[in-house]
Amino acid sequence: MPIATHSQTNLSTSSNTMGIMRAMKEDSGEKINPSERTEPSARKWIRCDTPHCGNAAVGLLALRFYCIGHFISHCYEYLERCNCNPLRDADVVTSFSVDRFLQQCVAQTGELVRPIRGFDNLDRARLFDIFLWASDLIAKRNVFKEESASSAGVRSYSAELSKKMGAA
Repeated sequence: MPIATHSQTNLSTSSNTMGIMRAMKEDSGEKINPSERTEPSARKWIRCDTPHCGNAAVGLLALRFYCIGHFISHCYEYLERCNCNPLRDADVVTSFSVDRFLQQCVAQTGELVRPIRGFDNLDRARLFDIFLWASDLIAKRNVFKEESASSAGVRSYSAELSKKMGAA
């Protein structure tokens, strides 16, 4: 079964890395040294962040690690709640977070679906389904964004034109 190690995860800041190291060393009682480097011989497996799950993590979404089963179920649950029209989202923040999830979902499933990962065909089929579903939602949401942006541009142009015509 594939696993993620500290050397395989790309985290953007050292504070995130330190938070993960702190969480991993919490149980062992080791002291945390900020200048400490992880050597290949000292690698520790990253576990799924879902409560009561000790399986090795294979994917990362929204700074949470998931095993293959929880990754697939989390993606399906979130994709079912996504609107294909971003204008129907509650607010701009929600719309942005949905877009970000979809992008992360496509990137992670694209990496996980590779045959070298060693997943069985059912898991790979589910990952392909998630990849296609998220890609489809991204495409649909982008169409609505382009339409709303172009209609906003037409409205502002017509408002400027009416001001000029009214002033003349």
